[in-house]
Amino acid sequence: MIGAGAKILGNIEVGKYAKIGANSVVLHPVPEYATAAGVPARIVSQDKAAKPAL
Repeated sequence: MIGAGAKILGNIEVGKYAKIGANSVVLHPVPEYATAAGVPARIVSQDKAAKPAL
C-alpha cells in the first residue's frame, strides 16, 4: 500500500505487503512486510507474523 502523496524516487523495489506512509519520500528499497514513513522514509516496523490487510 502506498499512502497519498508518497513519492518513490528512482528504481526502488517495494516488497510484498509493504506499506509506505502518506507524504513519505522513499529513497531506498523497502523490504517485505515493512512499514516505511517520513522524509526521507525510514523503516518504522517490520512484522512478518502480521497478516496482510488485503
